[in-house]
Amino acid sequence: MNTKTIVLFVALLATLYPTILLSAPVPTSGRTPKTHVSPPGESLVLDPASGDYTITYADNAGNLHQAKFVPATKIAPVVSSAFQLNDNGIIAYRYTIANGMGAKQPITLIGIYNISSFYYNQPLPPYLSGATLQEGLAVSKIWNAPIVTPDRWQGDAAPDFDHASMVRAGWSFPTEAYPNEKSHIGVAPGEIQAGFGFVSRDLPGIGQVKLWGETSIDEGYDDEGPLPWSVVGNQLYVLETNNFVLRNVAAPTIAVLNPFDAAVLLESIQTQMHTWIDKQLLDATFSSQLDRSFQSAISAYRLNQPKVGKKEIQTMRELIKKEQPDLGRDEEHESNKGHEKNDDRKSQSALIDRLAARVLDFDLEYVTKHAGRDKDN
Repeated sequence: MNTKTIVLFVALLATLYPTILLSAPVPTSGRTPKTHVSPPGESLVLDPASGDYTITYADNAGNLHQAKFVPATKIAPVVSSAFQLNDNGIIAYRYTIANGMGAKQPITLIGIYNISSFYYNQPLPPYLSGATLQEGLAVSKIWNAPIVTPDRWQGDAAPDFDHASMVRAGWSFPTEAYPNEKSHIGVAPGEIQAGFGFVSRDLPGIGQVKLWGETSIDEGYDDEGPLPWSVVGNQLYVLETNNFVLRNVAAPTIAVLNPFDAAVLLESIQTQMHTWIDKQLLDATFSSQLDRSFQSAISAYRLNQPKVGKKEIQTMRELIKKEQPDLGRDEEHESNKGHEKNDDRKSQSALIDRLAARVLDFDLEYVTKHAGRDKDN
């Protein structure tokens, strides 16, 4: 494939899937050998004032070159999650993103990963299929149908290559389309942007969103850049691999089976809940307390005792609300009050993080409602 063909192919991918790089697996072969060498004069130096790195590296002939690496992490994001069950059984997920006053970059790239599924009302064709531009656009339109995107942003859906059978949602701000609006690019420092989202039939768990800031200087080299097996090359690889800011969000992670099975769904919710302990979103002792009611409810539904199951679920919901009494408060409104605050962090006194409590309470209420439809309780 010649250079012109490659350029045209990359341009086509960028047109059809504007956030495709969010799904691209990070190449590791050749970048992280067992040993690294450090040619004389090489260095990777952080400027504490700007937060940028000056890269001094040697080429194959030993000649030294310099380049600059500008991290995309000079942002202060607060992400608020909202999720609502519609009458048709579809859950609408919505996100509001704020960028703190202390940020030095606007947020221009967003990706939510490890999503169990989106809701589609038609068969889903293979990703990146279509032999012509028109066919590719048609496939892209089907894939992107569940995605909700704010004005001036671009959004798309794609497989999550890091998690088999999972998908991800991505949004990007086309900075090049607004060359004269530097103060209104993406989510600027001190601003809030609502309107990101998607739809799914699956229940929320705690997912993660990656956010990138807009870099004013593109990384570029006069040659091939630092040698991958050099110390500087490896240090740069680590920086590039972690060049984002991570936040917790509510996202579809718990599949709802058809036909509905309350016991199986409760087991999935409990499994998801256990992952929150290592994330410091849930106290282990409180988790054990909830586990007792989980097990009783699961057994009750398996024994066709929905009244007992419903009572155990109600017990869990009361325990959760005791720790987080303001579950009904809109998280997006909380963000609007002062977006230097991160609502995803566990308060000092609560045994469960507020976002985790909202998610768990929603999931338990869902089981109660749907189990009641299937069995006379």
